[in-house]
Amino acid sequence: MNIQRECKGRFVYLLSNYSYSNQTVSDTLWEEIETRYSEPHCAYHNLNHLYQMLGEFEKVEAQLEDSEMVLFALYYHDLVYDPKSKTNEEERLLDLEIRKERINLCLDHILATKSHRLGDNSNTDTKYFLVMNLSILGSEENQYLEYTKNIRKEYSNYSDEDYRKGRIQVLDHFSETIRLYQTGYFFDQYEMRSRYNVKTEIHSLQKR
Repeated sequence: MNIQRECKGRFVYLLSNYSYSNQTVSDTLWEEIETRYSEPHCAYHNLNHLYQMLGEFEKVEAQLEDSEMVLFALYYHDLVYDPKSKTNEEERLLDLEIRKERINLCLDHILATKSHRLGDNSNTDTKYFLVMNLSILGSEENQYLEYTKNIRKEYSNYSDEDYRKGRIQVLDHFSETIRLYQTGYFFDQYEMRSRYNVKTEIHSLQKR
């Protein structure tokens, strides 16, 4: 299995649905994604993360109202932004001549992952996308431990104490959420395991 090839293949296929896209455009956009997700500080938010989310996406793709915008959000949601541009992902989609209202849907999906909260007007696709991004919380013990180690690496510029406080705050938010997974499939698959993992990590951090 070649994760880079799998991620690129799905992205290129997605772009093939747009007449403005061609081989040069596809290569340029993919190279940007691959470069950003392969930067040294990306211990967790990297191509492995994209691949894991693609696996979750494929399980529910048929249930999505606009699966293409969910897929674009998947590829762009953790891209490091140019500080001079507030809307890097919006510019890329505009270049493909995608309608503005569809782009706004994609941006809503991405913004949901920044706060881990759903707005009052969030549509079903946004709910699916957010729980795809949170599915790692429901992974098996060894995978979850690897995830926590990689997250710590991404915040290596923080002291142990500052990281501990910040991480507990994030985990407390998850722990206090009435329902982490707002869709039936993901709730059944990951809710109980996620709550166990989150509480276990909180206890571990509190002992340090």
